[in-house]
Amino acid sequence: MAHQIFAVLVRAGATVASIDAHLVKPMRLVSREHRIDGYRLGGQVTGAWDRSYDPAADANNWHTCGACHGTTQIDGTTCLMCADAAQAGRRPGTVVPWSYTDWARYPGDIVALPRLLHPGWRFPPGRTPVAWVDLAGVVWLDTEQANFAGSDSGDVPPRLRTVFRDLLNGRRNPDPTVLPAVRRPTVAGWPLPARHPGRIQRERSAFRAANWSVAVVDAHS
Repeated sequence: MAHQIFAVLVRAGATVASIDAHLVKPMRLVSREHRIDGYRLGGQVTGAWDRSYDPAADANNWHTCGACHGTTQIDGTTCLMCADAAQAGRRPGTVVPWSYTDWARYPGDIVALPRLLHPGWRFPPGRTPVAWVDLAGVVWLDTEQANFAGSDSGDVPPRLRTVFRDLLNGRRNPDPTVLPAVRRPTVAGWPLPARHPGRIQRERSAFRAANWSVAVVDAHS
């Protein structure tokens, strides 16, 4: 099973508790292309964009040992299943699930979009997404081969830079479900002059990066 990172645009209010609802619509566009079998936040790539994060060191992933039930002993001898707990910095009698499907969701897998827009932003090497997804569609970033070959440097790919420019310049609508603003009359009761068509609509529907975040999605095929 192949696992790849997708960068999915979601509203800034998304949390690990609500992320599934935020991902449904944009990821439906990917599913239509029949290129993935499933997806989840983080998953096998949990903490991919946070160099300091280790799922095994996250106390949320420490589970009571099922062999000794947390006592550290089995029939008077040391439990081999959780014997490494102290050495690994865990509480005695705990283990880390071997499967990522049992890992706790990591809030750091929902990244504020302005962080990615910063000129100094770089992905950790080998962790550059292969696709950008929002409600405007899917953009394949032409990074899959570099990821596979181990030559991914983490630089923001040119196609993703184009997406960012299009978002900021209003050339890409990340949520076409939002109804356009309607023109309202002026204080005097008269509409705006014809020489200013769409002024209110542009001002009210302008893209604001602070209103968005990007989810690190593990897409598997």
